[in-house]
Amino acid sequence: MIAIGIDVSKGHSTVAAVGEGKITLQKPFNVSHNKAELLDLIDFVNGFDDNTCVVMEHTGVYYRVIAETLCAVGIRMSVVNPVLIKQFGDNTLRKVKTDKKDSMKIARYAIENRNKLRDYTSVDETRDSLKSFVRQFNFENKTLSAHKNSFNALLERVFPGIDRFFTSPAKSDGGLKLADFICEFWHNDCVCLINEIKFIEKYKKFCKKNRYNFSEKTAKAIHALSLQNLTTMKKTDTTKILVQGLAKRVLGLTETVETLRAQMIKLAKQLPEFPAVIALYGVGETIAAQLIGEIGDVRRFANKRALVAFAGVDPDKDDSGKKVSISGKISRHGDALLRKAVYLAVECYLLRSPVDEPVYQFLDKKRSEGKHFYVYMTAACNKFLRIYYARICEYLNSLETDSPTITIAVSSIIPTHSANNNIAFTCKQDRATQECDPSGLRGFAKQMRIVKEQGS
Repeated sequence: MIAIGIDVSKGHSTVAAVGEGKITLQKPFNVSHNKAELLDLIDFVNGFDDNTCVVMEHTGVYYRVIAETLCAVGIRMSVVNPVLIKQFGDNTLRKVKTDKKDSMKIARYAIENRNKLRDYTSVDETRDSLKSFVRQFNFENKTLSAHKNSFNALLERVFPGIDRFFTSPAKSDGGLKLADFICEFWHNDCVCLINEIKFIEKYKKFCKKNRYNFSEKTAKAIHALSLQNLTTMKKTDTTKILVQGLAKRVLGLTETVETLRAQMIKLAKQLPEFPAVIALYGVGETIAAQLIGEIGDVRRFANKRALVAFAGVDPDKDDSGKKVSISGKISRHGDALLRKAVYLAVECYLLRSPVDEPVYQFLDKKRSEGKHFYVYMTAACNKFLRIYYARICEYLNSLETDSPTITIAVSSIIPTHSANNNIAFTCKQDRATQECDPSGLRGFAKQMRIVKEQGS
């Protein structure tokens, strides 16, 4: 076997080749992430025999440009968790960390673990988009929480206690009644310096303008509160800019979060496992979209233990000599956003206590044994993921048995040209065609391969 190790960086990568016996076949060299040099990389890989595998680390989004290009032209490759590469020994006491050394280390790892390498397959476009939306949703939601905390702290200085009158969640269009109210009545004096009847009229117009429910009782209570309040920031133009500016930022972020939520759910509904995921207890549309986005196709995991390890809720084992660990901490080596989504789902079991659900029965058993809160909640998360793996795999497999599949051999594909000048591939067996856009990475790589074959 010949292993080609690629250490991926932003904008360029370092490539090295190692053969049997860890013999260096090609010293490390750099490849930029552009069309010309990626075509040279394809030629370099194709220069070796068929028993060649390209291996690289799963480094954020930077590896995708090379992985998708090489996969599109049929080159065997594997993408490995960086933790495995880090734990792979160098057999040296020196600590050397360079791109050249790392590319050689990745190639040697591939030689040593050739039987454990899993072939890389292109990610479905819908799943890829969903994961991006889930990540952006979590980021914007975290930013919104920080702004809300700052907003509530500022309200305690300009209008204490006003937040208890507006507890309704955000509307689907991003409207938030508290923030809209503060944009209109940004200081306690904006309410207390006018009489009650005039404020009720203003509040009624505000509710009609922003399409909120009007309650005269609430208006009277707000006015009564304003007469009793003591503020620590005076009503000035500077205060107005500060308060209204923060309220508008909260409204803008709320609108962004709700837009991302709607699109995230829309994408998740296009995937086959969505009905089975949302059928799980404690899982709504938002959490279902997050679970599917972070896990992807659950069948890519060899077993349920692999999914638990991917989420990072598997317990660490730390035994040495006479020391025997009874209950270790969780590894936390996996996806933090997935752990958060699973925790939110398991929290529903704790709040509602469904006695017929296996997850709650397991949680309640650990709790009755006197376990700490985090211990039995983590154990319940572990149980939830195992059930998720079993049920979703069963559901997806049942769908496949109900619908026939068509297998097309790579050797039976003939390049042709379609009417819109896109590259098309026609199958000899059933003449089914599939077109691709040459401006994309896959289209570019396939187009280059076809041009080379026609030229030869």
